[in-house]
Amino acid sequence: MAGFSDDRRNETSHKRRRTPASTNKSSGDTEGKNKRTATLMDLDVLDCSICFDTLTVPIFQCDNGHVACSTCCKKLKSKCGTCSLPTKSRNRAMERVLELLKVPCENAEFGCSESVSYAEMSRHLERCVFSQRPCPFSGCGCGFTGSYEDLVEHSVSKHDDTLYEFECGESVFIYPKVGERVVLKEKNTGEGGGVGRVLVVVECFETPQGRIFSASCVGPMFPGFMRLSYSFTLRSSSGDGLCFESSAKSVREVSGEPPSEHFMFVPSYMCPDYKLRICITWTNPFRSRRTTTS
Repeated sequence: MAGFSDDRRNETSHKRRRTPASTNKSSGDTEGKNKRTATLMDLDVLDCSICFDTLTVPIFQCDNGHVACSTCCKKLKSKCGTCSLPTKSRNRAMERVLELLKVPCENAEFGCSESVSYAEMSRHLERCVFSQRPCPFSGCGCGFTGSYEDLVEHSVSKHDDTLYEFECGESVFIYPKVGERVVLKEKNTGEGGGVGRVLVVVECFETPQGRIFSASCVGPMFPGFMRLSYSFTLRSSSGDGLCFESSAKSVREVSGEPPSEHFMFVPSYMCPDYKLRICITWTNPFRSRRTTTS
């Protein structure tokens, strides 16, 4: 029996031993033959077990193997949401799977033909012009959803009476009410100016201490290094003033929730009798100098 076991062990070892590639074959042929593909039946297994969003690199795990995305790790202060053990170890194997796994864009049915790394899908969707975006106008019961180009056309044709226009570098007085949105569209100034394809949404939220104002760009991230920025200038009836500057975050959908960052806070004693101006510009984050398109 011992001899039989040794024979089986030798046979298994021989089967597992890799055969070296022939030196007569080109590297391309060898790589093509060694490359294998697989089918993942359910992409939900690549979701975070805490927030159920798509896992992205880096991925962390506890000693029991429970994985979590970096956002949840920060919120839970590196403590596992399942067993409370520390989640400080990186799951390199899962990260490698995400990097190698390529899937069609979620907007394939709407016209996007790109296949991207699963780990880069969230970033791709931020830039994808085919991503579906709901109408940002509040309080009108509009159920429109479409691509960014269609959304701009819809805003002009259906909501022109409440749509503000702006030119980059020029201040515009706006009157946002609590719980309502102000939507601004870049003015089409023709050659050398704006192209009229930018939508900016301003929101106002009430808190016990005062009001919060924030702005975001409802559209894909723009190519190149240019980013959309804005500044708020508020003046109360008593003469007190506030100024605030920030970059405009690109979003697919306005959440309607008070932001946790990038907002201007106005104390209660300055509300509600004030005037608010917004100035929207293009900025290069790698330069301190501000440029405009007007």
